[in-house]
Amino acid sequence: MTGLLAAVDVGGTFIDVVVSNPASGETRIAKVLHRKGDQGNDILAALDALAVEMGARAADIEAAVVGTTVVTNALLEGALAKTALLTTEGFRDVLEIARMTRPSSYDLHVRRAPVVAPRNLRLEVPERLDYQGQVLKPLNEAALDSCIERLREARVEAVAVSLLFSFVNPEHERRIGEKLAGLGVPISLSSEVLPVFREYERTTATVLNAATMPVMAQFLSGLETLKDNGPARTFVMGSAGGCLTFAEARRFPVKCAMSGPAGGAVGALELSARHGLGEALTLDIGGTSSDIALLRGGAIPVTDERTIGGYPVAVASAEIETIGAGGGSIAYLDRTGSLKVGPQSAGSTPGPACYGRGGTRPTVTDAHVALNRLGVRSMLGGDFVLDRDAAVAAIGQHIAAPLGLSWQRAAQGILQIATANIVRAIRAMSVERGHDPRHMTLIAFGGAGPLHAVDVARALDIPRVLIPYYSGVFSAHGILSVDIAYDAQRTWLRTLSAINVAELAALTGEMVDALLARAAADGFMPEDVVIAWSADLRYQGQSHALTVALPSADAEGLAASRTAFLAEHQQRYGHASETLPVELLNLRLKISRPRPAAGEVAMASAQTGEPTARRQVWLSAEECVDCPVYQRTELPESWRATGPLVIEQFDTLTLIGPGDRVEVLPGTRALSINIHPQTV
Repeated sequence: MTGLLAAVDVGGTFIDVVVSNPASGETRIAKVLHRKGDQGNDILAALDALAVEMGARAADIEAAVVGTTVVTNALLEGALAKTALLTTEGFRDVLEIARMTRPSSYDLHVRRAPVVAPRNLRLEVPERLDYQGQVLKPLNEAALDSCIERLREARVEAVAVSLLFSFVNPEHERRIGEKLAGLGVPISLSSEVLPVFREYERTTATVLNAATMPVMAQFLSGLETLKDNGPARTFVMGSAGGCLTFAEARRFPVKCAMSGPAGGAVGALELSARHGLGEALTLDIGGTSSDIALLRGGAIPVTDERTIGGYPVAVASAEIETIGAGGGSIAYLDRTGSLKVGPQSAGSTPGPACYGRGGTRPTVTDAHVALNRLGVRSMLGGDFVLDRDAAVAAIGQHIAAPLGLSWQRAAQGILQIATANIVRAIRAMSVERGHDPRHMTLIAFGGAGPLHAVDVARALDIPRVLIPYYSGVFSAHGILSVDIAYDAQRTWLRTLSAINVAELAALTGEMVDALLARAAADGFMPEDVVIAWSADLRYQGQSHALTVALPSADAEGLAASRTAFLAEHQQRYGHASETLPVELLNLRLKISRPRPAAGEVAMASAQTGEPTARRQVWLSAEECVDCPVYQRTELPESWRATGPLVIEQFDTLTLIGPGDRVEVLPGTRALSINIHPQTV
């Protein structure tokens, strides 16, 4: 056994690839342009090249995990399968009625996202259960057969089944699923996807799962080359911080909606723990978007109230805020002549103007290149040469000339607006939830994260920035250490004081047995996994709940979860009551098979800590500063310096402002940047 692990993050512009030996800390990384349709071959070639450098081949890698935005992109772009819905008689319009809320109170032109299953493909089946799962009306098999024939004639590509109260008794859904199997298309049952109450959210999640099953199947088929000729086992990163087998990902693609960003949050949590940080904010800036998360209590917060592309995705996922602000975000003038940045992105094709691949519109990356913050040979060890003249020309033609500005002022304006967009999202994640960023550390990564980190921290009065060593591929690096996980949830509405502990034990035992059976089918034994419980709690009469840990399924565990709920309610809303009755709404179960952490970063044999070049950098439109340029691989542990300076590495670049102090931390070799107090 080689002990090698691999991780891949398939982004909109680049595919990041990491191969690591956790025992020795030896790691190799690669970034390749994302060529749609060729992911499997490109990933396999990159894995093989990196493994060869470590004395092995791709086939010798023990396990690989792939993060992907394929589900998110399908939801954002509406590239979904032709999907039908079978539901209880009288409930076909649940998706249409929704929550009867308008997307905007004042903009009459804003429309809801189109319903995924059109009305002619939403069919009713005569059957009915009561709230306790008792049969009020038996399933009408003849009517079901008629519905199936209509779906066959309509040539649907996927079918969702969501019946009233199926989360209590799934028998009718299972019977319908058995009969639908003859259609030969993916089938999604709400009792498997999201067995909880709230009809609209459950039905929507089930329909979205069905509609993305063909998309995920196609993506995974493109990875068959990797699976057949590459690592011994290959997994897919899930949204909630664990990874799924290919079988689980095919079955529940909606659980991979935040696949890529979750990897960065996992890596940041591990780095935060290694350096004893309390609360921390993460900032992951890629080519298309920026992802922000708040880490506290040694965990990544999980939410089931996410909206993607206008659709509520009520499946548990890491609580990460995503905005359209990345290196490829296009700068433009709107109809009023105001400068805007994003959310449209140049992607990898044609890409920013400086890429020389046909792009002509200015982007955030072009602004960095024009201002010489990003050197023409700073990317990918100099192999990816940038065209600074093209960047300056694009900014001049589309922004500077129409506004009557110098290209330097226009480029600076692009970066200021991009920073403002990111700052606004971080405020929403922290300040608006009662958390003060002035007492936190900002962990910045992604291809463009270290370029913006100091400016973002200064705008938010954040005193310290941490830049991981493999920051440009940090989401992939974080994916290296994610656990293989299975999760389930069940609505079980009881006030805490009225819970029968024996009934709770029976229910939790049933849920554990079901998940262990799924894990066993994938080759994992019960002794290999860790079991963790959490619960959705609320005050009686509230509409929504807070998720807290449930240490054990007994009286002591329930008491501990109540205490945690009161503390979280106080933190989130500014008040909590010791006397109001608390309800348990949903039980959540996660079983996971731990994987080894990435470990220490191996040191190079010789490091000078001296600059390798100097560069004239515009830190503002009026100020051009002579900055020393360092190579990160040449910086030894405990190395210190004061800005302004530039630190380049294969996968990204860190810009440090005047007076800011930087240090290389032992072990992880992360850059710790203290923002100068006079410039905060």
